[in-house]
Amino acid sequence: MQLAMNLTNPAQFLKFDRKGGAKPVDVQEFERARKAGEDLYWIHLDYSVKATRSWLKRVDWLEPVIKTNLLDDDTRPRSFTFQDGVFLSLRGVNLNPGAEPEDMIAVRLWADEHCVITSNRRKLLSIEDVQKALDNGSGPHSAAAFISFLIEQLATRAETVVDKIEDDFDETEDQLIASDDTQFRTPLASLRRQAIRLRRFFAPQREALEHLINDSPKWLSKQDKLHLRESSNKFNRYLEELDSIRDRAIIAQEELLSRFSETLNRRMYTLSLVATLFLPLGFLTGLLGINVGGIPGADSPYGFLISCTGILIVVGCMLALLKAKKWF
Repeated sequence: MQLAMNLTNPAQFLKFDRKGGAKPVDVQEFERARKAGEDLYWIHLDYSVKATRSWLKRVDWLEPVIKTNLLDDDTRPRSFTFQDGVFLSLRGVNLNPGAEPEDMIAVRLWADEHCVITSNRRKLLSIEDVQKALDNGSGPHSAAAFISFLIEQLATRAETVVDKIEDDFDETEDQLIASDDTQFRTPLASLRRQAIRLRRFFAPQREALEHLINDSPKWLSKQDKLHLRESSNKFNRYLEELDSIRDRAIIAQEELLSRFSETLNRRMYTLSLVATLFLPLGFLTGLLGINVGGIPGADSPYGFLISCTGILIVVGCMLALLKAKKWF
């Protein structure tokens, strides 16, 4: 959603028509309606803009604790109810071009029965999904529906990322089974890291939704809670899939290391056998090669042949000994 931020209007104000659509209004109209307790409005803030922060700090109808949380730069997913409203800090996967999905984008939300305020500083496609739905007349009709709709979009976007990670892991795992190449260590480690980073935010996000369901304001209906519970179940399923990917990645890495160790052990074993065979030969050739008098066969024309024959006999005896000990 494109926001027109300036010193006099530091945020985008939308008025819901309660039929699935919304239209932009100015801050003066919003303030008048707010005092009268009429209609339903959505304010979206880019809190990285200085004018936005200044405007939010000046309003007198928001409690300081809510202002602080809406402007907090780095918050863990959580939720709490305050007076007749609810605050949510959520995370959405980063699907912006060139970004890593696990570099999740935070969005903060405060809502009561007549006003919804969201704030973030980076583009989040789930927020744009809400805007597009309102533009098409298929958006939420109430503050509670707005919350459930936004969370549903966050869950839907997350599903595409989790499914892609699972598909990539299945492909890598199949290639690993068919090949002993250690080049798969890097993609395995990358997929495991993505799963861990996503799980880091999905777990508290699920807890935040459960807390919202169990401790919700009175204007959150049973139908809205049902939608929230469905989104919570989705995040729970994502957590299970990420845990499975993480555990399978650990097993795959252990299998890869085991294969690498076996290959290394076989090579070391071969070298050990060669060294065992040549150890007595090295001793004999060294002994016969010393430059002193009295070496047997030094003056005989058959000395070299006799030495070679003796060496072959020693090799044969060594092979027989190794075979008897079942070293190969």
